[in-house]
Amino acid sequence: MKRGAALLVLTLTALGAIYEWGGPARKGVRALRAHRLDEALDALRAGRSEMPSSAVIPYDEALAHLGRGEADSAQIRFGEAMTLRGDPARAAAAYNMGNQSMRAMRFAEAARYYREALRITPRDLDAKRNLEEAIRRLRQPLGQPRREPQAGGAGPPTPGGRENPVPQPMGGGAKEPRQTPRGSSGEFTREEAEQWLQALESERRARMHEDQGRRQEETGHRDW
Repeated sequence: MKRGAALLVLTLTALGAIYEWGGPARKGVRALRAHRLDEALDALRAGRSEMPSSAVIPYDEALAHLGRGEADSAQIRFGEAMTLRGDPARAAAAYNMGNQSMRAMRFAEAARYYREALRITPRDLDAKRNLEEAIRRLRQPLGQPRREPQAGGAGPPTPGGRENPVPQPMGGGAKEPRQTPRGSSGEFTREEAEQWLQALESERRARMHEDQGRRQEETGHRDW
């Protein structure tokens, strides 16, 4: 497997159900899916009163800003989503914040965002791979050339490497309140980077050992 294969893969797939009761929020989601970005932003802003504490509204607004090429505005909305309720949107926002930081070559910052995404969704393999890549780049000597992050084509790529010119909205929200994330502030030191890298390596080896044991059970013999 090529290292960094998941690098900068944006989490833009639909998660959860579309707003079932109608109103501006649902209209905004439909407009976003149709790439009518100005209309989507207007409707989503009007729909904030429907779910004022939900992370999905600012998350969807961030996608609309990304579609318009407004990275700074998208960062603000992703950051807002990280402080609200709804684990899927919070995790996706942190992941995308990490992607933006990787593009800007701010590897310590990117690692903090990926770490936050993993606190919310510990089984996110893309976040784990990107965290590992951010840590490896953070460990490189200052004078060593760094490989440029891969960029998307016509639009933000979806998981699996497929191009998708239209960002896909969350389209719904978490129904149960969750605790506010601890945030992504604080310095990500090289010592902490080493610890995370070792933990990721240990987890990968354990997973490989588990997969090997499962194959042995299925075949009924040892793989010598």
